[in-house]
Amino acid sequence: MRAKSFNSSENCFVLNTGHKIPAVGLGTWQADGDICTEAVRTALEVGYRHLDCDHLYGNEVEVGQALSEALRGGLKREDVFVTSKLWCTTNAPKRVETSVKVCLKNLELSYLDLYLVHWPLTFSFGDATDPPRKPGMELRQPSHRLKATWQAMECLVEKGLVNSIGVSNFSIQQIEELLSFAKIIPAVNQVELHPFWRQDDLVKFCQAKGIHVSAHTPLGVPASNLLSNECGSSGEDECETPRIAFRRCRSVHVPMIKTSVVANIAARLNKTPEQVILRWGLQRGTSVLPRSLRPERIKTNFDIFNWSLSEEDWKKINSLEPQLRLIDSGYSNISEAGPLQAVQETDDDIEGI
Repeated sequence: MRAKSFNSSENCFVLNTGHKIPAVGLGTWQADGDICTEAVRTALEVGYRHLDCDHLYGNEVEVGQALSEALRGGLKREDVFVTSKLWCTTNAPKRVETSVKVCLKNLELSYLDLYLVHWPLTFSFGDATDPPRKPGMELRQPSHRLKATWQAMECLVEKGLVNSIGVSNFSIQQIEELLSFAKIIPAVNQVELHPFWRQDDLVKFCQAKGIHVSAHTPLGVPASNLLSNECGSSGEDECETPRIAFRRCRSVHVPMIKTSVVANIAARLNKTPEQVILRWGLQRGTSVLPRSLRPERIKTNFDIFNWSLSEEDWKKINSLEPQLRLIDSGYSNISEAGPLQAVQETDDDIEGI
């Protein structure tokens, strides 16, 4: 069950670019202000060397503050893996470089280790999460959109602004289209993965193509109704880019960690249910990105090395049902076959493509 490309001595996976991605990262979604800074500070002290960020989360300044403190304290920049993402309103090709530079300024960094196309859709610059609902509005799927955006992403690598590029929440069909023209193969596909949403076919497909799979929401989420994120830092924005929180459409966090299969394994191994689930993800060959603001939980979530699940236990978790997707982007118009579907294209979007 040892994952391909997993380096057990360094607890990391080797990407198709040759760079190493730590197996456990701290998710920073919905972490605001001083609480965010403290969580990142705790994680780095515990031993985390992977931070999963996004300008959309509205807290990259706080993440940058904690990271800068650690770097001034002796931590080497090359020993920390920092990810950020390109949001759907800023993926017009000419905005891609500006967007990553905003992230770099807020994080106080000169380069990112990984930059991801956040979702396989796009809409007019400045729109909020709910796209225009005009009666009879024609939805278009321009074939040039993903190609042009990806070419702009590839330029970031050439300019040394990012080490690796990838995608997030992409399906098999969407990745297949991307591979048909990509000069740089995506290094990572970050998707929702947990025992109740395993996406087995997608994981196998990506791994067969040499694309590492990283698991966001690996422990499920508690029920919550989320609106636009007005909290967080006043870090630099590109023309007041909206900070938007996604809708959590259902909760399986409590049922997942309390299900008898997981609970029994955890009790027998003297581990927490969360540790068991994260270890399951690791043994699938995926890196995992648990989010927590609690110091003790941050510590225990990192303790998934130097022990393993038996083949029998791993298979039990791998057969849990039902399969339920938790994170809903709120767009019924996301197409499996049409990457970066344009909800509305403006002249500014099309210019120069």
